[in-house]
Amino acid sequence: MPLVRTVYVSTVADSKDSAALPQIMKLAQANNEVHNLTGLLVFNHKYYLQVIEGGRKAVNSLLSNLYRDPRHVDMMVLGLEEITQRAFPDWGMQFVPAASATREIMLRNGVAREFDPYGMSAASALGFLRDMHGVALAKSAV
Repeated sequence: MPLVRTVYVSTVADSKDSAALPQIMKLAQANNEVHNLTGLLVFNHKYYLQVIEGGRKAVNSLLSNLYRDPRHVDMMVLGLEEITQRAFPDWGMQFVPAASATREIMLRNGVAREFDPYGMSAASALGFLRDMHGVALAKSAV
C-alpha cells in the first residue's frame, strides 16, 4: 500500500479549546500508533499546521474525522502526495509550539512576522515543519 503525506492548516474554533491540546495530543498519539500514522503539529493558540504520514486509507480516514471535528474551523489541505519514505518516522504525533520558530526558520519558509500558515504553499509548509522537527530534536537532545 502506498504511503502518503498530507499537510493541512486550520483555526482553533474557540480560544478556550487551545487548553485541550494536551488531551488532543494524547488521543492523537494513541490513535496514530494503532493506524501507523506519523507526523508533527505546530500550534500557536490560533492556528494548527500539521503533517500526517501513513497509508492512504488511514490518512484519508483521519482527514475525514478532522474535517468533522468542531474544535477547529476553516480546515484547508495544503498538499497531499505519495511518498516513498516518511519524514517523521519515529513520531506518532509530536507537538512543537510555533513560538519555537526562529526568525531564520520563518524567513526561509516564507512565514511573515506572525505565524499564519494559510498563506503558505505545501512546499513551504513542509519545509517549515521539517525545520520545526529539527528544533524539537535539538531540544530533546539537551
